[in-house]
Amino acid sequence: MLSHNIDVYVTTTNLLSGDAITAFRRGPIWKAQIFDNIIGYEGIKRTFLRSLNSKEPVHILLVGSPGQAKTLFLKCVLEAYGSTKTFFTVGGNASKSGMIDVLFDMRPKYLLVDEIEHLKPEYQTMLLSLMETGILTQTVHKKIRQTHMKTWVFATSNGSKKLSEPLLSRFRVMHVNQYDFAQF
Repeated sequence: MLSHNIDVYVTTTNLLSGDAITAFRRGPIWKAQIFDNIIGYEGIKRTFLRSLNSKEPVHILLVGSPGQAKTLFLKCVLEAYGSTKTFFTVGGNASKSGMIDVLFDMRPKYLLVDEIEHLKPEYQTMLLSLMETGILTQTVHKKIRQTHMKTWVFATSNGSKKLSEPLLSRFRVMHVNQYDFAQF
């Protein structure tokens, strides 16, 4: 059963006047409210919804060729929850200290990492600790801090060979099949 609610503005058209009517509704997150921009991938959509509505973090890694809507899944989560509950980064642009600072400062519920395979191996250990224990720790010269966080990690990758086995084991890995011509 779905457990989390989200505030949603639903816009419909008044059939008599043709005017747009926007109504506020609070309720469980449904596929139509988040993933309307994505064609197909019904199983992945269901898995995301289960994760988004779970009480404990369920981490998802989407693996597949470029152009298969992997990033679009992350963008849909970002749009649904906003920048106060989510943080979006690209693996190749992320530094360990930058991600740690963001996690300590923002404490996002959802960490979205696009192209996680470009995240340096030494940075992957920070994510592994967060995903494994819910504990984020930073120990550098004259700077020691630790916090407990309940953060879901959603990531994309064009391949998983550059990711450590322990990190991969923390994800629900889902392979994204290529769109076929009929879906375009």
